[in-house]
Amino acid sequence: MNILQIEDEPWDSGIAHYALTLSAQLRRLGHQVHFWGRVGSPLLDEARRSGLRALGLRRPWSRLRGLRAELRATGIELVNAHTGTGHALAAALAAGSGAALVRTRGDARPAAKHPLARLLARRTAAYIAANSAIARQLTAAFPGARVATVFQGIAAGPALPLPEEPVFGLLGRLDPVKGHETALQALALLRREHPEARLRVVGGAAQPRREALEARAKALGLEACVRFTGFVPDAAAELARCRVGVVASTGSEAVSRAALEWMAAGRPVAASRVGCLPDLVEEGATGFLFPPGDSAALTGVLARFLREPALAGRMGAAARRRYEERFSLERFGAETLKVYGKAIRSVPS
Repeated sequence: MNILQIEDEPWDSGIAHYALTLSAQLRRLGHQVHFWGRVGSPLLDEARRSGLRALGLRRPWSRLRGLRAELRATGIELVNAHTGTGHALAAALAAGSGAALVRTRGDARPAAKHPLARLLARRTAAYIAANSAIARQLTAAFPGARVATVFQGIAAGPALPLPEEPVFGLLGRLDPVKGHETALQALALLRREHPEARLRVVGGAAQPRREALEARAKALGLEACVRFTGFVPDAAAELARCRVGVVASTGSEAVSRAALEWMAAGRPVAASRVGCLPDLVEEGATGFLFPPGDSAALTGVLARFLREPALAGRMGAAARRRYEERFSLERFGAETLKVYGKAIRSVPS
């Protein structure tokens, strides 16, 4: 199959990571994959490193004729857009070419219902939703549209042995939406009954944000039991130091690489009930869900792992199995190709 992926964001994001991971996997499966992104975006460099046929876009609408000629010359059979602006461009490029148009949506914002969106929906052979909540939004917004849910997959090594120490881990950039304040408050409450509990916060941020979180930890009396590592090149080493993964986001999480990394490492996950997390974490089997921003509820979840030491091992093993069954790269590629095949067959010959 000859596939074009369009991801025109100027920065790395969950949506971008979904698109890049998918593109690299499809290439490994033997398909020709082109990746078009915005000039200057770090995504293009990563796409090239993955062996993809990358092209930088600058003012693409002024170059529409040339880009359409490029699409035809390369024999592209399907165009998959990953953003709203990319969707409009992809529709213009694919019109009259015989290429199928697919829109992947991994955005936490509700699907737009304006006239342009409805027009694009009529020209779109299939929608791919990155989680079940997005699938429901798309089905409601565009009745009659073909909508499939395809969860992101990730590559992973073997499950990691559990450490004995009662260390929780929070993996991800230090963005306010990631709920670090909720996790810090929960740890402060937890240590009233379990002073042995500790937290590792792994992820980079601008210095003011990190300083603000460190100040909050100090105000809560947590200086000795919270470690801010900053960005680390080897996430596996940090995963290995923790018994339980925490994803405390207050919103977003259309996709969650962090939750998948914890699961693949053989760690149970304490996750807020937002975005894709209820799809990833099986309540009571591979972890627990709690209301976003509810530090008291998170405290109760974490306390269970300290009161029942065997729980982390049992749930962690189940989390690893769930990753292997539902969130591997192999399944990610295979389920996407099923959607692509149906989309191509639906294009009039």
